[in-house]
Amino acid sequence: MDMEAGKTLTNEEVIRELLELLKKNAMKEKANDVFEICSYVDGLEKKIDSMTEELTNMQNQIKEMQEDTLVNNAKKALSEAQERLNTRCEQIKSQVLEVKEQVKSTAKGIVEEAEEKGRAALYRVSEFLGIKKRFLDIRENVRGAIKTTDKDIAKTALLAKGFREAGQTVANAFRTFADKPEVDYSQKEQKHPITKAVLAPMKAVKKMLVSMELHLDASIDKLDNLAMNVQLDKEKHMENAKAQEHTEPERAEAERVEAEVVYSPMVAEPQEYQYNADAFEARDADEVKQEAAYKEVSKVREDKAR
Repeated sequence: MDMEAGKTLTNEEVIRELLELLKKNAMKEKANDVFEICSYVDGLEKKIDSMTEELTNMQNQIKEMQEDTLVNNAKKALSEAQERLNTRCEQIKSQVLEVKEQVKSTAKGIVEEAEEKGRAALYRVSEFLGIKKRFLDIRENVRGAIKTTDKDIAKTALLAKGFREAGQTVANAFRTFADKPEVDYSQKEQKHPITKAVLAPMKAVKKMLVSMELHLDASIDKLDNLAMNVQLDKEKHMENAKAQEHTEPERAEAERVEAEVVYSPMVAEPQEYQYNADAFEARDADEVKQEAAYKEVSKVREDKAR
């Protein structure tokens, strides 16, 4: 039996679009987390389909069991056990379909927003954590089914043993009546039809339920991991943005200073440098000139004073 026309979540177009966007925006690790979560959901669907087949087969086997008073009473009890399992299976199936729809809806919203806001919208993949509660509810339901199945398996095994031993007792009674030696059935492995009709399918269903529980454990861990990875990526992106903000003014200032050094005109007065004796002679001549000028100024001031 196929769930929703057998289309797996990993093959949904919107999921593929989301995965492609994550990869293009250097968020490959998040893409892997999303893909694995979808794969787990697909795995749960497959196991539910297999369980449904086993339970249908079990129902048919019970119907075909030989008709007599003892077996009829057993058939009623076994049918009730089969119906309990089938009801639980339908509940789990419905829960998984709800998860599938929520995953598709969340993915669609992220893809649409990413067209407008770009990479920032992809951080919304952390919203997949919202299905964690649904996974926890499914796991609780599966664990309940495992407990119920264990009890039904134990009861069915006792029932099969009782029928088998009753049949052996009756067979030995006929042997005794016919003056034939009794058979030690403890040395022979014989299975009652109930074992094949009910016990084997029950054990197969229990095995699938245990596998589903492991799948759900992994799914829940993967959701937590996805949320953590998104948060780390967001923090890293914010740190890089802040570092760029601090670096930008410093770089602009450095470029401005460099421009001033390179492009500012250099103005210098022409100078003639003299060294050794010539330099000393020139200095003495300057000092004589300055002294003569000072005396001239002083004489003028005295004449004015008179």
